Amino acid sequence: MFKKFAIAATAIALTATAASATNSLGILEDADDRASYINIDNVRALDAGFVQIETLKGDVLGMASVNAGANTDVRINLGLGATNDVVAKLVVGGEVVDQGIIDIR
Repeated sequence: MFKKFAIAATAIALTATAASATNSLGILEDADDRASYINIDNVRALDAGFVQIETLKGDVLGMASVNAGANTDVRINLGLGATNDVVAKLVVGGEVVDQGIIDIR
């Protein structure tokens, strides 16, 4: 009886761990007008990938690589900076797995 319970508990725990593992950009904060970079505090990726910053029209302003797992303080250089709101996209395995708009003020 105890052995069956232990096996069931282990299976539930493994399922919960797998279900809670996700790709995410974390909290996207506002950025200053013409800032030369955007910093994202916490990015979680199930595999290696990158964060890409684009204009709302889809023009790429910058990107930074991320590793599988938790990535802290991901800095994306923008060159001349952005003057309008931008989109941050997390790309893993060639697919956009999370995205969010960053207000430029």
